[in-house]
Amino acid sequence: MLQPGSPFLLVDPLDGTREFLAKSSEYTVNVALVSGGVPVIGCIAAPALGVVWRGVAGVGAERLDLPAGAEASACRSRRSIRTRRFPARGVRAAVSRSHFEKRSDNFLRRFPEAERVFCGSSLKFCYIAEGNIDLYPRLAPTHEWDVAAGDGIVRAAGGIVVTEHGKPLTYGHSADTFRVSGFVAYGDPVAVEPVKSRMTSQRNAF
Repeated sequence: MLQPGSPFLLVDPLDGTREFLAKSSEYTVNVALVSGGVPVIGCIAAPALGVVWRGVAGVGAERLDLPAGAEASACRSRRSIRTRRFPARGVRAAVSRSHFEKRSDNFLRRFPEAERVFCGSSLKFCYIAEGNIDLYPRLAPTHEWDVAAGDGIVRAAGGIVVTEHGKPLTYGHSADTFRVSGFVAYGDPVAVEPVKSRMTSQRNAF
């Protein structure tokens, strides 16, 4: 049994299995170091794309473009990445290519003008960290190893990953088989405040 607060690694050796089997390039390898229930380091590699994204809490996040078969030390380019401010118009939302469901669809209806960008695996977190996407809802059950590396990178880049009701995700729930009931990743933490306010108003109404 995992001890509460103990550092541990969460690894998903193949995220985007359907994409991989379909010979798509949208699959990733995800690794996160979790400490105190928080992903303090996240790393996502997209082998078919030749790209690695990584982030360290309190330090920042970066993207590395690699030649085929090369190690990170031989990268073609390396640049810091940062999330962007939540726009008043022109919101871009990442949508799962293989696992999009009704609750996530309903959530996105709060942003009627949002452009929906379909993609696979944990690349959605990476595009948020780069400032190309504003939010990514996944309100169906999944597991911590599907989320932690992306969470770590998004956090390091200035964003946040929370529950549907705006509460921070925590990791290491081994007694619950590392299950995550759902989440929303935001590039701009300020965008979470209206969600929290709406939840408070609903509670006060009863």
